[in-house]
Amino acid sequence: MNLGKIVQVIGPVVDIEFSSGSLPAINHAVVIKPTADGPGQNAGKESACLIAEVAQHLGDNTVRVVTMSPTDGLCRGMTAEDTGAPIKVPVGKACLGRLMDVLGEPKDYRGPIAADEHMPIHRPPPAFTDQETSPQIFETGIKVIDLLAPYLKGGKVGLFGGAGVGKTVIIMELIN
Repeated sequence: MNLGKIVQVIGPVVDIEFSSGSLPAINHAVVIKPTADGPGQNAGKESACLIAEVAQHLGDNTVRVVTMSPTDGLCRGMTAEDTGAPIKVPVGKACLGRLMDVLGEPKDYRGPIAADEHMPIHRPPPAFTDQETSPQIFETGIKVIDLLAPYLKGGKVGLFGGAGVGKTVIIMELIN
């Protein structure tokens, strides 16, 4: 278990010092666990873990991480653990039509995502031979859009209109 101690907290950016020779790699996930017996505002109460991602090696056995949620209650001296792997999210058919955050946790109140496979959020792009090169229409299911102004898959689309014409409603329906 590779443990470190928080040295500095500046908003969502946290500096963590690890023991000599055991720095986590860049893009690895670090879990900060506020404990009931540790220092800070969380002393005496349990709270959820905070996930952070290593962004930079600073030297002197210190890394700079960016947290994926608010850092309220963090203070110097708290313990952080290197997971040894990057942040992974579920992928595949189970994710279609679902809303999740950067950590892969569902945010649509429809229960957990039952995906068979999880992949890191930092990966190389697919090779050009694996990509589709012919233009395809993005079928929205909204007759007016599909007939009068079809959208291309992977393309950019601009919606124009005055106040109250339904631009936000259309975008929310496409997301859903």
